[in-house]
Amino acid sequence: MNTVGNNAGIAGLPETVTGTLPHALGPVTQLGFVVRDVEAAMQHWINVFGAAPFLCIENGPSRPLPVSYMRGEASSVDIKFALGYLGDLQIELIEQRNSAPSPYREFLDAGREGLQHFDVQVNDYEKAVSLLKGAGYRSVYEIRVAEGLPIAYYESPSFYGPMVELVPPKWRKSRQAVRAATRRWSGGDPIIRYDTYTDFLKAEGVVFA
Repeated sequence: MNTVGNNAGIAGLPETVTGTLPHALGPVTQLGFVVRDVEAAMQHWINVFGAAPFLCIENGPSRPLPVSYMRGEASSVDIKFALGYLGDLQIELIEQRNSAPSPYREFLDAGREGLQHFDVQVNDYEKAVSLLKGAGYRSVYEIRVAEGLPIAYYESPSFYGPMVELVPPKWRKSRQAVRAATRRWSGGDPIIRYDTYTDFLKAEGVVFA
């Protein structure tokens, strides 16, 4: 059977591959790992995979804690997280430090540790939401740390695969700032530390219109 369709020109892949959700939503730019110890996880990625440097955010997005929404209920999630790169793929390491409801807490409470989500940088947020819902995904978590569309986590309709994190276009500025900061690293301490992500963005001059 010929499986090559109109999308055959995309890296020569058959339609059965190029018609899948990641190609329709946008590029996958991050793998998100939930861990119990960010410091130990960073050392593993640095020493084993050479993924240096990491940008380590000690106290989450901001202080006071922003309100996020887990299955429709407000939740103040306290996290420490780190961002590094393997090539152009961002690696996120997340350690939750309180018991507030979140996808990270559910993941850990289920006895798991490791890949929890991948993130998609979408061009058309509403279309991406429609596609995910059409594939049976459910929105379970929203992070509202700036005006506009939220960063949202979508749960698979089965137990297969990680959650999908939709990142609105406005957040590309912050992603670009992280990439620029890691590229400026010229050796020495492989961990660049900031108190909050807001502090990092201010230091990099990132302003959201």
